[in-house]
Amino acid sequence: MRIDGHAHGCGEYLTIEGIKETLGRNKVDVVVLVPGELDSTKTYNLKNNAAKHPNKDVLMTTNRLTKGIIGMIGAIKTIPKGNEYIFSLKQQAPNLIKQFYWTTQKQPTAIEDDYAKMQFDGVKVHQCWEGFGVEGAWFDSVAKFCIKHDLPMFVHLYSHKEIKKLIAYIKKNSTLKVIVGHNFGMEYFMMDDLYHFRNVYFDMSNAYFVSKERIQKAYEHFGSKKLLMGSDTPYGLNALEESIKLIESLNINDDEKADILGLNMKMLLKE
Repeated sequence: MRIDGHAHGCGEYLTIEGIKETLGRNKVDVVVLVPGELDSTKTYNLKNNAAKHPNKDVLMTTNRLTKGIIGMIGAIKTIPKGNEYIFSLKQQAPNLIKQFYWTTQKQPTAIEDDYAKMQFDGVKVHQCWEGFGVEGAWFDSVAKFCIKHDLPMFVHLYSHKEIKKLIAYIKKNSTLKVIVGHNFGMEYFMMDDLYHFRNVYFDMSNAYFVSKERIQKAYEHFGSKKLLMGSDTPYGLNALEESIKLIESLNINDDEKADILGLNMKMLLKE
């Protein structure tokens, strides 16, 4: 089974028809969706900074740009409607679509109420879209919700300073299943004992943000069972195709590639 483990419900994935076409063309079985730009069919033509700087954590530059633009246009306000839209897509094609609920500090309803309604498959938080700290009470409440319901928590952090705080939090809350967005700050995890990261996984979305070299490095340290393929659609042309090509080009065996391309996410989704 192949799973696009991180994508947005816009661009190629805005409609059921687009989802079916994109997954079929790339021989992918399931996509994990979070909200994106409402009603947008746009796909972003990005520079491949990962290929240009293969040994660098290039997301740091992207994070600064994202934070500035999102803060200026106030896009965080659209996330609740986006969650509802992803839920409606999942209802139409439950075999193709899994939902990660993007939670914010100003949700109109409680996360418990929305979970009772949507039965989403995971939770996402994003520091570039709104200001919160890993050491704060709100992040802790979301993490405790995920632990209670045995849901993975996708975490997109803004800075390496916050990555260090996340590592400290994980050490105190070892049952929390964490997906570290875009392999950000991987090197800080590598400095510590693997024992602490039994429930930590690294999202490799996508080929524009995470180089083959950094994926190979993650594999050599953490092993194939800890890595997840994702496209981050619509950010980058043919993002799913390019991300699959990157995984397939790794110097690892076919079983390990299958782990990264979908089997690890299948386990997290309890499929």
